Amino acid sequence: MAIEHFSKIKALIREADEIGLLCKARNLTGFSGEKLVGTLQRIAKYQADRSAGCYLEVGVFKGLSLLSVASVLCEERAYGIDNFSQFDPCGNNERIIAESARGNGLHNVRLINSDYEDALENLGVHIGDSKVGLYFVDGPHDYRSQLVCLQLAKPYLSDLAVIVVDDCNYRHVRLANRDFLIANQEYKLLFEAYTKCHPANMGKGSEWEMDARKGWWNGVNVIVHDPQGELHRMVPETMRERTLYENEHLVHSARYGFLALDAVACFQSVLSFKLWRALKGLVRMGIKARHVDKHLLGCYESMNTFSEGLPMGQFNEKLL
Repeated sequence: MAIEHFSKIKALIREADEIGLLCKARNLTGFSGEKLVGTLQRIAKYQADRSAGCYLEVGVFKGLSLLSVASVLCEERAYGIDNFSQFDPCGNNERIIAESARGNGLHNVRLINSDYEDALENLGVHIGDSKVGLYFVDGPHDYRSQLVCLQLAKPYLSDLAVIVVDDCNYRHVRLANRDFLIANQEYKLLFEAYTKCHPANMGKGSEWEMDARKGWWNGVNVIVHDPQGELHRMVPETMRERTLYENEHLVHSARYGFLALDAVACFQSVLSFKLWRALKGLVRMGIKARHVDKHLLGCYESMNTFSEGLPMGQFNEKLL
């Protein structure tokens, strides 16, 4: 049973690799490759046809993947989690999704307008007794968010669940996937595909960018639930050097750690001899430092713990 299931998933991925989209909904825009969206469509439809669970994604943007999947699902619901805190400066994306759904005659789309962590911790409130058959992770791409998205969804995944993780070109995304697979050995990596770099760095309109738009965009990992151990263990390749991640501790505990990203951008400008940009960056950092929320500013130069006000000692009351 499990081997047949995995073989079918592999066949659907190969079909998407050769053909692309299963069908194309109208007037959709976003950042995904056609092979990736085609894979989501095929697996979601396959899972729905055998009552193996609903479709859920984290990171909706303007609805390209969510509505593309919904368009092949008949009455099966497609759920999308997004609070539109990123890539939505004018606050239009939720309206765009609603209009696109109406324009494509889709009534099975359910948008969960919430922070991904809040939504996943209380997912049963939104999907009821349903289990998730296909889970698409395309939310915040920092290491912690990637790992939390995988871990928090586990209780809601069906026995035949498939997880598709986008933007796996990023080393820290692959590391989160690897750590999830090592810690949860009932899950296995079934398929991985990457492009040479992020499409934004390929040159707009270049042959490479067009291939990414037709293909896997910015890399993908497909993970399956394999509690019986039918598949060999395989993990995405990452760099063994952990200094970058270990330095996170130093940044978090530094007095002005919240300026780390600004500092990196400023230093890049210096190294590129864009001195005027670097100077403006320094001014912005000074303004931020003067007007920062007191909860972000440490009391000491380093080793800030932000532990003031925490209990001196506290038991779980149920133990008593």
